[in-house]
Amino acid sequence: MKNKMFSIIISLMSVILISCGDGGTSSSSADDFNFVRIEDTGKIYTFSDFKSIGYKKGRQAKSDKLLPGMTEAYWGFWKVPQADWSGKDMVDYELRFYESHSDAVSMGEVPADSRSGANDGPSPGKVRSKPPDEAVWKELLKEARECQGEGGHHTGACIVPKYGDFKIFNNVVILAQGTNSKEAQKHIHLIINGLDPAPSTSE
Repeated sequence: MKNKMFSIIISLMSVILISCGDGGTSSSSADDFNFVRIEDTGKIYTFSDFKSIGYKKGRQAKSDKLLPGMTEAYWGFWKVPQADWSGKDMVDYELRFYESHSDAVSMGEVPADSRSGANDGPSPGKVRSKPPDEAVWKELLKEARECQGEGGHHTGACIVPKYGDFKIFNNVVILAQGTNSKEAQKHIHLIINGLDPAPSTSE
């Protein structure tokens, strides 16, 4: 009788442990977030903050080509902690730095909006990007487009906007790669969480 009771207790404990373990997968935590377009926590960020979490600079905008209010701007990539359905875990980001959060909002929102998602194309379908001569900001433009066909930027048709959405976080405008707004917002959430990890809710 004692052995039978002991077996029942062990079985119940196993079920409880498995249930607890399944409740905190990385997938659910990465997808469970509330996207806010404009956010300010009071901290001023620099490129070094992003570099310290593994952001790799691909190209820096020329200082004489910066838009009003911008202090620096970069195109690069970061390895997200969760790969997508195809196994891709390296994501392109464009980072635009300003002196303050208010500068980023007042001078950075409209240019970022014009380069991201459907606003970079002539129609809500986001079929193709605007011609280069119609772009609000031509610097880092080649890196902001996806290419169709073989040959990449040399022979392919680079007409598809790369950045699905953007966010103004403190003094930085972050544009993220994404096939749609939701995917780009997730990538933005992930890199911000890399800068400022969310506090653990475990006891």
